[in-house]
Amino acid sequence: MMAVIDGAGSGGIGLECSMPLAPQEFQERIKAEVRAHYAATRVPLLLSHLGAEIEKEDAWPTDRGHRNLKQLILDTCAPDLDIVRDRRSPAYIAVVTPDIRADVEAQIAQRFSETEVAPVRLEDVVKPVLLAFCINVVERPVYVKRTRPFRYEVGSIPEDRAGEYIIVEREYRRPGLRIDNPHLLSHTDRKDLENRIQRWATVHEVSMDQFSRLAPEENEVQEPQGRTALDRLLSAQAPDVAQRLMIPADIAQILSRIR
Repeated sequence: MMAVIDGAGSGGIGLECSMPLAPQEFQERIKAEVRAHYAATRVPLLLSHLGAEIEKEDAWPTDRGHRNLKQLILDTCAPDLDIVRDRRSPAYIAVVTPDIRADVEAQIAQRFSETEVAPVRLEDVVKPVLLAFCINVVERPVYVKRTRPFRYEVGSIPEDRAGEYIIVEREYRRPGLRIDNPHLLSHTDRKDLENRIQRWATVHEVSMDQFSRLAPEENEVQEPQGRTALDRLLSAQAPDVAQRLMIPADIAQILSRIR
């Protein structure tokens, strides 16, 4: 059997339940779902996707306590299921069955042997996608649309539209971080968010180029009407340049009057 890995790529999982399960029923249901997935595809089944389905259907075991899905699988589903993860990327986690373990480990090794892509720049990412990583939501899942027009969604996605979206897992997000003007972020916050987005893209095997600002987005936040030429000049600078930029008072006064 194969693995459950955090990210995109998992197929039709459906836990058709709407109440907590007896411990034995939970174990059998999880095993059956993992086996059914790998009977249909060799694409790794994402732990986060499986967890989202369980959460949506409230199909946790009655003896869950404070355990997360990973711990429940380790505690109750061994040796039929196990956990595989890449130590270089703690978010890249898989649940495996013994006969698929080697295949999944090989896939993980291959992913990180490929040439690294260019680092993410916040200014290059469309606003709806940036908002997905910073919206102040903790308990509910957040998704981004794969194609234009881009938007984010909070909560469950209808099954017939699931393939249009990618989940943004909690470990890649900075809930509450203000990104109205990315150049105003501190260097630490900026690099942290850029690194989180890059790791998310790597895990989900997507190129950030597809989320670039190539064309105006009909659902992006438009330029505020009250912004002056001075505001626009400052917002166009890189963070380190903006902090050192010195503008003569007379020129700054003129720019502040131009809309």
